[in-house]
Amino acid sequence: MMKFAVKAVALSVATLTSTLAMAEESKLPFPGTVSGNISVISSYNLRGITNSPENSGAAVQGGLDYSHKGFYAGYWFSTLDYSYACLNPDCKDVDARDSFESDFYAGYKGNITEDLGYQVGGTIYYYYPGWESTGYETIVGLSYKDFGVTAQTLLNNVTFGNKGDTYFLATYAPALPAGFTGKAQLGAYYYGDDDEFTAKTEHSFAFRHATLGLSHALGDTGANWSLDYILGGYDRSDIKQKNKVVLGLAYAF
Repeated sequence: MMKFAVKAVALSVATLTSTLAMAEESKLPFPGTVSGNISVISSYNLRGITNSPENSGAAVQGGLDYSHKGFYAGYWFSTLDYSYACLNPDCKDVDARDSFESDFYAGYKGNITEDLGYQVGGTIYYYYPGWESTGYETIVGLSYKDFGVTAQTLLNNVTFGNKGDTYFLATYAPALPAGFTGKAQLGAYYYGDDDEFTAKTEHSFAFRHATLGLSHALGDTGANWSLDYILGGYDRSDIKQKNKVVLGLAYAF
């Protein structure tokens, strides 16, 4: 059933964004802009967790984004290859290959000066199956030209984190010669220690990952390829994550 749902969502994204692209030529019936994306990556490693990825094989991902005068809202999905823990007995028979992630987010991005910007917003993470995995997270960020820093804080205890967990991410994404775009990221975590659903928290703060990447457009097709090298850090149980290469192919509408 979920395999059908994944295909249906991906098809809906492609169909809706194609429709919106055609509507753009004759003005949208509402203010703002809508864009979409769909991609395939060789492995989905959430926030540098490479020892137990969200999807250890190829993952299909995509989403829709709306923006208007700084306000933004969107939806993003990914296929998973395992099931999040669920305390409800109805979840026990779900095939791990049918599990699914859906993210719903909204917020505001503005400018302090021409080069200095800021962001405030929030995200709801819903995982099928497992109501105990539904998370609510805030995000605040600052950016200066090609450099940005964000802090994302979890507001409730879930199977993948504790209330108060905060993910800090610094990103530098400069344009490079020959049409390449670079990416250098450094991620770290402040861990809450409630441990209602999670494994025991060993340290309150830890280096999570560093990521180096390159991407390049595939001509004028709207598609691009990417290559990321993840240098693994440590999870909340102080387990060292392995290094990993991730390949991707994406198409933007």
